[in-house]
Formats: sequence, structure tokens, C-alpha cells
Amino acid sequence: MSSLPPMSSDRSDPVLAIPRSALALLSHRCAGLGADGMRALREAGYRAGVSLVRTLGDDPGGLSVPEFWERLAETFEESGLGSVRFEPVSAVIGAVAWRSSPETSGTRSERSGAQCHFAAGVLGGVLSRTAGKTVDVLEIRCGAGGDRPCWFLFGAVPNMRSVHAAARGAVAATTAGRTETSGARS
Repeated sequence: MSSLPPMSSDRSDPVLAIPRSALALLSHRCAGLGADGMRALREAGYRAGVSLVRTLGDDPGGLSVPEFWERLAETFEESGLGSVRFEPVSAVIGAVAWRSSPETSGTRSERSGAQCHFAAGVLGGVLSRTAGKTVDVLEIRCGAGGDRPCWFLFGAVPNMRSVHAAARGAVAATTAGRTETSGARS
């Protein structure tokens, strides 16, 4: 839940189209740089998401929930970003299944946890700009190159704090279980 750059409504910021393979390469190289690289990917994705909102019409926040997600899915597919599908989780948390994210190009295994930092940033930018307030996005499953989608949870920052805490607890429990199992084999 790092702070992201302020949302810009500057329509003079031109949109640049790059090949999916270039974004995939950039993503893999930046992620290899550790936390700073992952943060840079997320920030770049956020800016791209904010700009992408311009393609959704004059008032995407005024659309009904089904209309918004239908228009967003069409925009993603037309832009070569893959396909997205919204699933409500609760009254305050939503989920997005994203198939064929550019970041998953060229990868072959399903991965657990956050791997698609640019994609999470894109979703955060689109949703924050549309909602007019910061929306936090957490990738919970990466479908990297397989038949399965990447899954993201999203919501207002206060609501997502409990999601982040639960995720940290699950990782800690899993890691502790692996350590105990590893020690038992020694």
C-alpha cells in the first residue's frame, strides 16, 4: 500500500502503444530489480490506468457497475491488454480476473502472490480515477501464461487493510509450516 503519484487529468500526455513483448520484457527485468523495480512498474501501470480512463467516455463514474465493467473489458481487449471480468466479493471488496495480462507473456507457470505489478497499477489507476479516490489493488494469484487468470482484489484503502493483514498472516503461516517441515526432515 505504498503511496502512488497523484492522479493527473492532463489530456496533453500522449498515449504510446508498445508491443506486448516489450512490456513483458520490461516487467520481468524491473521485477528482477527487487522492491524498487516492482514499485516503478506499479507506478507506471497506475499512470497508464489513469490515462486509460479517458477512453471510457466523459463520465465513466456515472455508468452502472455492469456497464462500467463491460466498457472496461472492451477497452482492455481492444488495447491488447487481455480480458478482465469483475466479481463482487462483498459490499466493499471486489475481485477482477484478468486473462492474458501483458506481464504474463512468455511465462509458463502459475505463481502465487504478486507478480503482475504493472497490471495491479493499471487497475489501481483506472479504479481510483473513476471513483475519485484511492482504490487499493492486491494481486492474490498469478496465472502466468496458463489457462487461469490472474486474480486481484480491490477496495478503498481502509477496507483493504484487513485483506492485506489476512494475506500477511496466511503467508506467515505457510512459511512457518514449510520451515517446520524442512526442519523435521533434517
